[in-house]
Amino acid sequence: MEKIISKTPMITADYFSEQGLIKQVGLTKGWWNQIILKELIDNALDAIEPLKEKEIHIEINTERLGIYDNGSGIKKDIVKSIYDFNNYVSQNRNYITASRGKQGNGLKTIISICYLNKYRLLWHTAEGIVLEGIINPEQLRYGKVDVNFKELGKTEKRGIEIIGFDKNDISLCYYFFCDFVECNPDVSFYLNYMGETVEHISQSEAVDKSQNISIAYYDYNSYQNFIINTQDGNTTYKKFLENVFGTRIKNKSTIKSKIKDIDFNSDEFISDFLMLREDQATKKYTLLKKQLIGLENVLTTTIKIIDNNVSKGINDKEIPCIIEFSVKKNTFKNNTDRKNSSVKCYVNNSITYRGGESIAFEGDWYHVGNKDVYGTNLYDLLYQMNNFSFVVHVISPYLKYMDAGKTRIDISSFIQIFLEKLNKAIAKENRKFSSGNKRVNNRAIMREYVTEAFNLASDNGRYAITARQIWYKMREISGIEEKKNTYTDFTQNILTEWIDDNPEFEDKVNFSDRGNFYVNGSQNGLGTANVRNFLNQIGTAQNVFKCYGGINSNIHIEPDFDLKYKYDKVLYIEKTGFDAIFKAEKIGEKYNMIIVSGQGFSTRAAKTLLYQFQQMGMKLYCLHDLDISGIYILESFATPNKKFKNTIYMENLGVTFADIQKYNIVPESVEKKKEDIAKLENLSSEYKDFFDTGTSFRRVELNAFTTAQILEIIDNKLSNVNNLPTINLEETLSIDHNAIKETAFMRLVSEKYKKQLSDIYVPIDLSEYTAKYTVKAAKNEIPELEEQIIQQYQEVITNKLNIS
Repeated sequence: MEKIISKTPMITADYFSEQGLIKQVGLTKGWWNQIILKELIDNALDAIEPLKEKEIHIEINTERLGIYDNGSGIKKDIVKSIYDFNNYVSQNRNYITASRGKQGNGLKTIISICYLNKYRLLWHTAEGIVLEGIINPEQLRYGKVDVNFKELGKTEKRGIEIIGFDKNDISLCYYFFCDFVECNPDVSFYLNYMGETVEHISQSEAVDKSQNISIAYYDYNSYQNFIINTQDGNTTYKKFLENVFGTRIKNKSTIKSKIKDIDFNSDEFISDFLMLREDQATKKYTLLKKQLIGLENVLTTTIKIIDNNVSKGINDKEIPCIIEFSVKKNTFKNNTDRKNSSVKCYVNNSITYRGGESIAFEGDWYHVGNKDVYGTNLYDLLYQMNNFSFVVHVISPYLKYMDAGKTRIDISSFIQIFLEKLNKAIAKENRKFSSGNKRVNNRAIMREYVTEAFNLASDNGRYAITARQIWYKMREISGIEEKKNTYTDFTQNILTEWIDDNPEFEDKVNFSDRGNFYVNGSQNGLGTANVRNFLNQIGTAQNVFKCYGGINSNIHIEPDFDLKYKYDKVLYIEKTGFDAIFKAEKIGEKYNMIIVSGQGFSTRAAKTLLYQFQQMGMKLYCLHDLDISGIYILESFATPNKKFKNTIYMENLGVTFADIQKYNIVPESVEKKKEDIAKLENLSSEYKDFFDTGTSFRRVELNAFTTAQILEIIDNKLSNVNNLPTINLEETLSIDHNAIKETAFMRLVSEKYKKQLSDIYVPIDLSEYTAKYTVKAAKNEIPELEEQIIQQYQEVITNKLNIS
């Protein structure tokens, strides 16, 4: 077993703690499994780029995920160098190209995620060896990445295998498979999904996008850094130009010096760079066209970035960008109408994390189809385009991002020209669509088939199932297609109505977690199953202090009380994230308070949980943003509806007007949205005056306050609230006299013979157990083995201490 030790205290904080890794990747823990899938498939695609036949194999079952390719594989030495967190391992970090890569340090990120999620990461290497790097957690505490490498046998595969991949995210593999197929038509994809095989053979000849890598660089700083970081100083500048750009470009240059002798700030060199950049600009789209996936509409444009601080414009960027897209108006089985459109988005032959929300821009009113629509991303603009499907593929060597996780791409500089072309495509598709197609409401179809779908998914109510399992059967028997908003409408409206009409099946249908609740020292997902299991445990406590122990242990006294003896209040926060802060600060323990965090408007599961707490006599508080949605979230608890028919009484904990005045918080301006304009009409004049400034709305989010300020807000309002019932210790302390008596006896005996016992040692002969056992067989032998060992010591102790 080989070992590598990297002394990197900063790196261990950056990569091997949850908060550090969140800063590295720009995405919270809920996204990490998606990072694994996307990063590994992207890496596999990069590895096979030069091949004439490209294959990606994805294997998934309940225990492991494998992503393999038909490339030559990654060498063992490279794998080991990746585990050296002192070094940045990337072959392409100095190139600007239309690449798939999101992180740059992607494989290090995969190592970190697998470690933090307790997955096993196995490398199927170029040498045909399965290699596992085992990280020592004790050394991490001292800032060292100590890795033992273990060879686990031979393999014919090339790629990466992960054991223990989260079962809840297994279905992601199928959707990733479908999306990568669509944006890589020159690759054959094979999916072994839970024992079933799906294959999609390449639809076009292989295109090698790795050749003629674009290092034309659109700004002087990047070009200079590329030369310095990738070239030997003794290489001549002419030789560099020949190797990178070709003979024609080399002959244009007048600079004959070695690279180490060049004054990069001289007028001569800057003039040479500007000449080169201008020459490359004449064929700036040539390389990008290799990335096209074949969508029918193509727009060539540029991303412009101006550096006003540098003379001569040498750091101005005019980055070539191609957008290809398709627009399709669909008809469905039974002439079904669909309320919302489908918007798929890809970037540089790879998927995006947020779909239509990934292509973003500054908010404004835009003309789409025959409507003026507000939006800050493509999903906002297009989701109301009935029966339309949009596929958008952005290709560029450089992209502006609007978030640290690089999940939202800013196309503000060319949104108008893109929408002009998009509107023409929409108009053309509308003309093609037959006016004779009669449209049928999706909800009517879902209501018709929901009972049949439930029976098929649950074996007529025999098994508990997820809402999504019902949805899959719904699609199968009704012909409704998978779309984000159609599924949301099904779960939030149709399925909720059906459960109200069929309450005997409510405990069979499980909705996914949308938040957390922190109680009794543990955090639970705010989903149907978790809430149901938790509520079923309420009332099972004996309401006593349990006393136990005896011969084999010390005496222990532990409480076994219902929640009402531990908590008198509940805090609901409208967004996740703050619950982690409150957990760290032990807010629940300080105020005898249960913490429940949601994601915006509360779900049926959340309301069920909160209502039960209310029935137990607990006081409920709501912490929310001071914006229109935040006020509606607070008021929605007190307003019964078809999803939840009971009233929940919440006290407003903030953010309030008094809070923002006390801490001098300046409200931010946000664009007016139509749905908020309508909501504002139902609010009091006090809120109307605050939120509406005429041209925009105002808001104050919880994030605008420091943690200290939020804690102070909570303390000011809750420190004097204490309604816990008192406990009569005399009546509730259950004393096990035998346990206490045995514990007292063992203490006396062990103290009396302590010195003599320390001198006794009996060699244990286990030769009769040399056979190899399965875990089950070993467990059967252990009780007998234990008894033999104890008896051997008993005999020696009896003789030496004269105990009879």
